[in-house]
Amino acid sequence: MIRICSLFIIITAVAISPIVTTNFYAYALQAIWRDYGDMKELVKDIRNGNKDDDNMDWDKFRDSTVYKNENEDIRDCIDLANKVGGKLGDYEIVRCFDNANYYKEKYTDEKGIKNEQNASKQQEVNQSQSQQQQQEVNQSQSQQQQQEVNQSQSQNEGNVSQTQNSSDVNPPEGCDSSYPDICISISSAKLSCFDIPYKNFKVLLPDRHEFDSDGDGIGCEG
Repeated sequence: MIRICSLFIIITAVAISPIVTTNFYAYALQAIWRDYGDMKELVKDIRNGNKDDDNMDWDKFRDSTVYKNENEDIRDCIDLANKVGGKLGDYEIVRCFDNANYYKEKYTDEKGIKNEQNASKQQEVNQSQSQQQQQEVNQSQSQQQQQEVNQSQSQNEGNVSQTQNSSDVNPPEGCDSSYPDICISISSAKLSCFDIPYKNFKVLLPDRHEFDSDGDGIGCEG
């Protein structure tokens, strides 16, 4: 009888071990803030690459000490970032910490009224497309854009009035033509300025990574 009980315990432990391990790993990814009581230290480690989570658990983070201890302006900024993006990424925490008005300014019209239409549109796009679908769409668009740029350059060689959607030179193979001064892979997932080492480079349309947030044709200004 003792042997049977022991065997049952061993089988049960083996069966639930992967579940416990998986849940623990998922919690670790979704709780990069759990060892912090101060957002300043969390932001520092995110910048250094010690913490990384592009899909943070919003409900858990909102109940965390690091969130509740921050001032109201930064909390409001993080709330808006989560609402507009449909999810919360660690880079959005950094942006709000650096500038509590970052997302309010980005989704505000000239009269200071929040542009709910743009915010709603952005939220629908982010929620309706999975990462894999977004990557496939970006690859297809980049290839089509590259083909159009090459055709336009062949037909209009020497014309200095090229539109912003075209590049003066062909980028290296596999590089996104929207960023002619640097090489961003056309197959890469969506990036932010925190993910690349480049600053103050030329940006053409379509700017799928949104490096040029103010639309002046220069990406990651700083």
